[in-house]
Amino acid sequence: MQIRATTLQVGRPFTLKATALSHGWHECCPMSWSEGGRCFQIIERDGDRAYRVSVVEGARRKQRVTLRVTIEGDAIRSAWIPRVKENLRLVLGLDQDLTEFYAICGDHPTLHVIPRIGAGRALRSAAMTENIIKALCATNVNWTQAVKMINRIGQLGPPLRHFVSLNAWPTPREILRAGERYLTEVCRLGYRTESILALCRDVCDGRIDPEALTGLARDENVSSDALLAQLRAIRGIGPSSAHYLLSFLGRHDRLAIDSSTIAHVARTHTTGKRPTLKQIERIYAKYGRWKNKVWWYEHWLTWETAEQLVREAGLPVA
Repeated sequence: MQIRATTLQVGRPFTLKATALSHGWHECCPMSWSEGGRCFQIIERDGDRAYRVSVVEGARRKQRVTLRVTIEGDAIRSAWIPRVKENLRLVLGLDQDLTEFYAICGDHPTLHVIPRIGAGRALRSAAMTENIIKALCATNVNWTQAVKMINRIGQLGPPLRHFVSLNAWPTPREILRAGERYLTEVCRLGYRTESILALCRDVCDGRIDPEALTGLARDENVSSDALLAQLRAIRGIGPSSAHYLLSFLGRHDRLAIDSSTIAHVARTHTTGKRPTLKQIERIYAKYGRWKNKVWWYEHWLTWETAEQLVREAGLPVA
């Protein structure tokens, strides 16, 4: 097995742990977080071969943080390594300009700690098809069950040699090959099976291209409404899931309102009373194109993992 090393640079504020734990994807194949090693891991693929990509923090300078990247696997192609680095920049949000968001945090009663702990860059999968499948698994189910569904689908991808439990994410064609029975009886997807199979068929047949959405989202001439329309056209993706996925595309101007949003707003903004959708929109309207990120990080700061980061930075927990 070969080992290749490279580095990535990211501007501060940034910490790898806050980024890796910013979202539940780190619990799902093909990603993981090692607290002991302070290491983020993702199983990537080059064709049918799987490779382990490990990221740890290196030197922390005044303006920048160096990330050390290790790639392990058989016959690592030098020409493939730039693709690994490009994917990691997308997965870890390294190219996002969060200047405006951090300015909002500075005036916010709880979010002022976000830049101080190096948070704000949210984890996503590099492939939007993967993000969409995971979002479908997380619809109308508790998070524990969603993780089980996602990880069973993840076992369909090629395994890392000598580590049969470490799999790269499967292609739509590999999911189709597993078929309805596997998704229903092994993955326990229930009604989600039909939506995921329909998505995979549409991708394989060229009827839709979820990967084009990432590029479109970078174009300021493409509206969030246009992106939402494409997401909503995918079977099984409702308003909340579409807005949730929109944030993965770097657009935070639409609130992803579901039961957790309502519970959070009731707890923190409306003295325990269940808010209406209009009330929620009014509360976050002043944050403009960052409103979904503001709500998310207000919520995230109540997680045990976030509270631990705040304590590690020597700051009081709200």
